[in-house]
Amino acid sequence: MRRRKRKRASSARAGRTPQPAREEVDPGQAAKAAPDRAPLGWRWLGVFVVVHLATALWFVLDRSPGTTAAMSGFPLDDAWIHMVYARSLSLLQGFAYNPGQAETGSTSPLWAIVLVPATWTARLLHVGVVIPAKITTILTSVGASVATARLLRGMGFATASQLAAGLAIAVEPWLAFAQVSGMEVMLAGALAVWALSEIAYGRYFLAGIAAGLASLARPEMAVLAVSVLALAEWRLHLADSSLMSRLAVLLPSAAAAVGWLTYCLVVSGYPFPSTFYVKGGTGQAQLIHNIGLIFTEILPASPWFAHGIGVVPWAIGAVTIWSRGSTGRLFVLSPWLFFLGVAASRPVVSAWAFYFHRYFLPAQVFLAPTFATGVVASIDWAWKRRRPGPTIVAAAVVLAALIPLPSALAERAHRFAWNCQNIEDLDVGTAVWLRDHVPAGESIAVNDAGAARYFGGHRILDIVGLNHHRLLHGDSAAAAEMAHVRYASIFPSLIPELEDDPAWQVIHRARTQHLTICKTCQQSEIVTYRRVLPPRR
Repeated sequence: MRRRKRKRASSARAGRTPQPAREEVDPGQAAKAAPDRAPLGWRWLGVFVVVHLATALWFVLDRSPGTTAAMSGFPLDDAWIHMVYARSLSLLQGFAYNPGQAETGSTSPLWAIVLVPATWTARLLHVGVVIPAKITTILTSVGASVATARLLRGMGFATASQLAAGLAIAVEPWLAFAQVSGMEVMLAGALAVWALSEIAYGRYFLAGIAAGLASLARPEMAVLAVSVLALAEWRLHLADSSLMSRLAVLLPSAAAAVGWLTYCLVVSGYPFPSTFYVKGGTGQAQLIHNIGLIFTEILPASPWFAHGIGVVPWAIGAVTIWSRGSTGRLFVLSPWLFFLGVAASRPVVSAWAFYFHRYFLPAQVFLAPTFATGVVASIDWAWKRRRPGPTIVAAAVVLAALIPLPSALAERAHRFAWNCQNIEDLDVGTAVWLRDHVPAGESIAVNDAGAARYFGGHRILDIVGLNHHRLLHGDSAAAAEMAHVRYASIFPSLIPELEDDPAWQVIHRARTQHLTICKTCQQSEIVTYRRVLPPRR
């Protein structure tokens, strides 16, 4: 009895009431036990929407190139590839690249599906697809913020931490870039966090669905999907759940993986998408190189990690979240597992450009909220002590980490606008020219296969093979078709001998100023050639 009284007294002195671990009780009961941890209401959802829209407008209204390319274009030709597949799906043609040509070139089949309403909207309103697609991406970004706030609530964090974590996603410069890029980055991140949030609330079947969908948004998300499923199965094991309940959690992810791999096998004869065979695989040296990029280019690209000072609030946030149980531990580990999955899956030349940086970027959906949680914890720690020393130290660390944020956002917005201008000048400009000047019925060989197919009515042959699985896998008929093609639009640095080949004549050049898509690539020009002599035998 005395021991119990002493325990209550010590808890009272510490200013807290002993409560069971957040993950071991029903979320609704825990919320009642801690009224200061109320759920985010509609007004806070409105805050997320407003801040995401504000950063989106900052980017799309940037006129650094002197044009409105940031509003009307995409920063990568890959976004137009997604639009090609989304358009085919909207016309009930399946994952077709050229009409009637089923392909396995979609790295993110789920993203193509999600973009279908954007293509319907564009067709219904007689407008371009860019704005509807960007709105779709912004909505997935808002979803990432909501899922993160919900996850932190599920782990027992107060409203300030929930709000800060969601807002961190909205203002992280590279994530702000991604949310108007027309790419799948934010969808993958949102689904990964959503899967974890369902774990926090004990909804394991829904967690399995989110995990399976995340793998269809980015293949590297399979690493996190396996981790989420393992945690769900462990929780169910501890709860003595039935075998059927445990298998039901695995079913959505298994169905997603088997379904997509079966599709690839039926279409191409190979079990993985084309991108696996073109870009996948690394050796030990490349793995070490990619891991080095994470610490020399990926993390320093975030303003709060740029000078190292942000490591302090991030570490505080990591420790704080880690202490909230197995869900918190997996949240802290998730970005590093994802980094490792990306580093092991493909060679990366440099992460300076969005083209390569995007592969690593979903990890920021975990890193940014961890940093924000550390900021809130630091401020709370200083506030409770009410002494000048701790307050000054906490304020100095937080301000030092946040001061670079506006300039980083501005720099990314300028780069985004120039990326869009590069694509408008090169890929879209060439695609429109091909549409208007190449006779109908001709096939055109290209190395950037997005805009060329989206804007033209010609059969496009992707010489890389990403959207031409027959050529990629050595089909003789495909090779013969490519050998006899009469038109080609490529970067001259890719096949430099064409410039001096008498069999080919230059008929069009598209150039761009201030190339920002790639720092070291020689890709500031796309040249269109016409064959004037028959192919050699």
